Amino acid sequence: MAELIYALCALTALACAVLLLLPARRTRSRMLVWSGLCFAGFALTNGLIVADDLRGTPNALWTPRLLLALGSVIVLLYGLIVEER
Repeated sequence: MAELIYALCALTALACAVLLLLPARRTRSRMLVWSGLCFAGFALTNGLIVADDLRGTPNALWTPRLLLALGSVIVLLYGLIVEER
């Protein structure tokens, strides 16, 4: 059941990434690009959680998952700081 919830979270984050990146292409808005990349990273993070649960080895991918989530937040934070100027 937990795998289903995390898979739905991954699909939701992926949908958010697509919905942010498509208008970013049309409008050339860099803030939409940073946000879309952040949500794409969140989708990958949730995908790693699902893979970890399905493999049956809990927390085997804990470090890469946290580094990917940290990288996603750093991308968004960088976009917020740089685009504010």
